[in-house]
Amino acid sequence: MKKIGFLVVLGLLFIGTFKVFSQEIDNKPVAKIGYLTISQDEFQERYEMTPVFRKHIKRMRESLKLEFLYSLIAEKLWALEAENRHLDTTSVVSFAAKEFEKMFVRDALYKKEIRDKVTVSDSEIIQGYARNNTKLEVNYLVSDSESVIRDLYNLLQQGIPFDTILALRPEKDEQVNPIDVVYGQMQLNIEDSLYNLKIGEYTAPFFTPDGWYIFRLKDKTEKVLNTVYDRDNSRNATKKIIEARKERQLFEKYYSDFFKGRNVDVNANLFRSLASKLSDILTKRKKDYDVVEKDPVYLEPKDLINLEAQFGKDTLDIEYIKFKKDPMSFDEFLKTLAFNGFSSVKTDYRSIVHVLNIKTSTTLEQELLSRKGYVEGLNSLPSVISDLEMWKENYLYQYLQNQFIDSTTVSDSAAYAEYLKNNKTADYPEEVNIVEVLTNSLDTVETVLNQIKAGVDMHKLAMKYTQRTWTKAKNGEFGFFPIIAYGDIGRIAATMKIGEIYGPLKVPEGYSIFQLLDKRAPYKTEPQPFTKLKDTIERSMEYKKARGSIINYTVHLAKKYGVKIFPKTLSSVEVTDINSMGFRFLGFGGRITAVPLLAPNVDWVEKYINQNKLAQ
Repeated sequence: MKKIGFLVVLGLLFIGTFKVFSQEIDNKPVAKIGYLTISQDEFQERYEMTPVFRKHIKRMRESLKLEFLYSLIAEKLWALEAENRHLDTTSVVSFAAKEFEKMFVRDALYKKEIRDKVTVSDSEIIQGYARNNTKLEVNYLVSDSESVIRDLYNLLQQGIPFDTILALRPEKDEQVNPIDVVYGQMQLNIEDSLYNLKIGEYTAPFFTPDGWYIFRLKDKTEKVLNTVYDRDNSRNATKKIIEARKERQLFEKYYSDFFKGRNVDVNANLFRSLASKLSDILTKRKKDYDVVEKDPVYLEPKDLINLEAQFGKDTLDIEYIKFKKDPMSFDEFLKTLAFNGFSSVKTDYRSIVHVLNIKTSTTLEQELLSRKGYVEGLNSLPSVISDLEMWKENYLYQYLQNQFIDSTTVSDSAAYAEYLKNNKTADYPEEVNIVEVLTNSLDTVETVLNQIKAGVDMHKLAMKYTQRTWTKAKNGEFGFFPIIAYGDIGRIAATMKIGEIYGPLKVPEGYSIFQLLDKRAPYKTEPQPFTKLKDTIERSMEYKKARGSIINYTVHLAKKYGVKIFPKTLSSVEVTDINSMGFRFLGFGGRITAVPLLAPNVDWVEKYINQNKLAQ
């Protein structure tokens, strides 16, 4: 295994609806692009929550901030142009924007009805602080049967020692050492009972989702916190535990009250037909890609187009979720399903029915909650508008750039002319070899990043988690490929040192996390027939043409809309040197990356500066 030089992702942050970082000064613009601005807050949030290559090198801090700003400016320029072309009114972008807005509206509803109503009294903090700083060691008796646990409790009541009973039970093997109780992780009623026990005492039987339990307190010790810093940390941790527990209680009550008595029908025939087609699609993919039994199989974007074609317009217009007002059409549900993702480990019809039932129920519930938020005008909140603008601009940027890339072609005659120009010499660009984990699951991203931090080898992670099926047989390795291949993956790999890890990088297939294993310098070979070199020449020309077009068009857009940077304001933005990626947990379920991920995009800047157009 090659030595890892530097992990791009060194930490994971988890945030709710609030902004993690904030300036203590006025939120001034660091740049203006047309009528758009990049504020200090937006820059700081995007920078801190995006993997930035070599961010740990302190002396590079200001240059990395400027490079990231250039990438952010490029995003805004392309988003402006996409709007100018009215791409924001296309069905694809309009639907995506509406789904983003619904997410943020639900999140705002959750904040208003649940999170903002959480209060913690001083007495609760005092009690929680004492418990948080007390270590409990317990043993337990457990059974799925209430009658069995009652019989065991009766034996204890008759004076039979706890250890004597435990010695005859199968759960004794799990308790070679007593189990530590962590404050805040048990049901409140069980926790109250445990912290009130004296050493040697046991609880009455308790029912939990895992079965019936009787706990015995084996030992109790109090932590000694010698510094103010330790005591403050413990107090803050205690408050967060209490707040999380109360938030959960408020959520359960709100959820129960909100959906009580609500009955919404779903078109059963369409449900069964969709389940059958999904089963066919995923079963075929599992076989074609040789997906192992324990790995999920994912619905891909191209599948939506095929499904819509199979069902036809008349069927797509049929009501699927029959809300009393504004029912959801089958086409709208399919788009929602594709937007939120669909996967299943088992692909037989019965298993797909189960997963689809959950997805349908979730869509129904989230739609009702979104509508509640709209009724209350939460879509007009500044925080919702700000979040929507950020994600919509990023989506428009990607949408327009993808159109450029998809439209790039090289004719056979142009490729042949290039072949002749090089005197029939095969001219190969720099090549790289990487090992990669590709996934469209944020859960998998989180798991992989945590295991990278723990030192797990990338090959092992790729074997287990990557969805790029053709690399699985090689433990996630690509083998040498030209840096012009695989879009941003090849482009970024060319800038890396051997052993370095980058990611997650947002790619069309999901999220890519990769390690550079080796590099090979450009080289030439003796003249070879055009038919042998044709594909290599065309790929190289297409890459250079697409990349050149994007760079030139970015320069054109900078001239068209105008760009102004405020260096002093940018310098005043405080940032850390720790690479982090954040996940944002959304109210009422779901999560996204804390900010839209942005690949480095600075190649356009030098050309623009050389034309003396960049105002600094």
